[in-house]
Amino acid sequence: MSKNINSNAKVILPQTKAQGFRDPCAILSGGIYHLYYSLVQNEDDGQFFYLAESISHDLKNWSAPRILSPKGSEYNYSSPGNVFFQNNLYHMCIQTYPRRDGETYGNENSRIFIIHSKDLIHWTTPELLKVKGDIPVGEMGRMIDPYILQSGDEFLCFYKQNGVSFSKSKDLITWEYLGNCSGCGENVCVLKEGSSYYILHSPKNGLGLLKTDNFSDFEDFGTTTLNQEAYPWAKDRLTAGFILQRNPKHDKDILFFHGDDESNYTFGASIALIENWNFKKAFSIM
Repeated sequence: MSKNINSNAKVILPQTKAQGFRDPCAILSGGIYHLYYSLVQNEDDGQFFYLAESISHDLKNWSAPRILSPKGSEYNYSSPGNVFFQNNLYHMCIQTYPRRDGETYGNENSRIFIIHSKDLIHWTTPELLKVKGDIPVGEMGRMIDPYILQSGDEFLCFYKQNGVSFSKSKDLITWEYLGNCSGCGENVCVLKEGSSYYILHSPKNGLGLLKTDNFSDFEDFGTTTLNQEAYPWAKDRLTAGFILQRNPKHDKDILFFHGDDESNYTFGASIALIENWNFKKAFSIM
């Protein structure tokens, strides 16, 4: 079931011939919105992915990209899932998207990592997340698009592998694999309410929503493509939704997402936002 609701999206990082903007996540700290994303940059020697940041005080004016990761097709650090604060540090989960041999998409060596910061400005060297437990790195399988949710006294990591897979940890270091949901798309964003988990995800086009209480049974609320037909910058795909929650009622949430327009080059995309977006209203949840 697809729901097309009247939504006014504002493009905040429009793609150019040189740059595409994808996979947004955000955090509000000290009155400043920190937006992290995949910066896809077309350079003289090829196309490279970077982890980048822009900031804003008003959600309208955004700073130029600040690149946070090194250049290199063997890594292509990108796709920040979320930023959270714990033990006096900010933590951000990211992916690698290796295309060393000219692959179109990240190859089988794609993995997920975590970085840390005291100030949201200076970040540590990425550390591999061994979310499949103590097994050789080569046996972990291709995994991208992480999201880490603190739930009680443990952390849950969601990532794209066989749909969405999930693992848990007490310390962000030692992980236990829990299972997967094959009916879930990529770029998940997870909100917890009581004992329920709402999983916003990206199917082939649009945004989908699942709900689970036990990670075994999932209720599917369908998909929304928002007002995609009115967005030429999202003509190829509307995807990668991230909800920045601003109060428990969800009537002040911000939805960030990106829209694909690959007419000029692969991975061409723009990041947009919708203010005061209520995911329950969007998916007709009463």
